[in-house]
Amino acid sequence: MALPKLATPEFETVIPSTKEPIKFRPFLVKEEKILYMALESGDTNDIKNGILSILDNCILTPGVNVNEFATYDVEYLFLKLRSKSVGEIISLNIKHQYSECEGIKSYELNLDDVEIHYNEDHKDTIMITDKVGIKMKMPNLTDVLNNTSNDIDVDSIFKLLLKSVECIFDEENVYDEFSEDELKEFMDNLTQDQFLEVQKFFDTIPKLYHSIEWTCDKCGETETIELQGLQSFFI
Repeated sequence: MALPKLATPEFETVIPSTKEPIKFRPFLVKEEKILYMALESGDTNDIKNGILSILDNCILTPGVNVNEFATYDVEYLFLKLRSKSVGEIISLNIKHQYSECEGIKSYELNLDDVEIHYNEDHKDTIMITDKVGIKMKMPNLTDVLNNTSNDIDVDSIFKLLLKSVECIFDEENVYDEFSEDELKEFMDNLTQDQFLEVQKFFDTIPKLYHSIEWTCDKCGETETIELQGLQSFFI
């Protein structure tokens, strides 16, 4: 006789970048194993693939391609998934960032209080001159993690640009088909100030953010800690 099928609850949230509703179920033991194996390996690609695999399994809305999600979509949706699967409360050990005091304090964070931080300086249309501009699109998680450089420099930005430039335009034309060499030549001819404007697009991409004000029991000093990015909340 076959064992009974277990019903799983369904939840709904929105995709941050599009504001479209999306339904999902909690991850199960089989998906939790995927995450633990990825975390144990410590490999960035294993963790990325594990997260995307779990999201793909747990999202119930048809026609959704998790590989097309912007980075902050993945962060937000996985946090919501973790909240409904394991629990809303996680325990953090907070320590000083700018003090020699070695005091540590336990803090319970409600994941439902964590939101996406939208930087007011972020814009996807960048005017290089009065007449020439670049229209950008959000890189996905794979694009970002394939950029293995730890420092944001010309080379690492260029790698992301290949995936993130939607088009280049001037007063007369829109250029949405170009080769890697053509884009590289275009970028090489930017001034430093112009390139910094392009870099700002990546620096100001929306991200998970939560600030915690805490007082150290050891020294009595009050400090604010800022949590940013998915790794701050579930690893």
